[in-house]
Amino acid sequence: MKLTEEQKNQILNQYEGLKNDDQTLGEVHEIIVDFCVDEYIVDLSGDEDGDLYEEFSNEVWDLLESIK
Repeated sequence: MKLTEEQKNQILNQYEGLKNDDQTLGEVHEIIVDFCVDEYIVDLSGDEDGDLYEEFSNEVWDLLESIK
């Protein structure tokens, strides 16, 4: 699963708002992934075994690592 430009923008906006809080990258990652799933920024409705969630989570982590 590749992140769309819209997803990347949402993630970057979330990161900008959270990065100055005293949170680890792991905590910020978890907040952002949960937000994206809860707000339907990523559609995981067909994810029956958790593979899409894990793949999305890894993509978000890679993006955050690339900008920190």
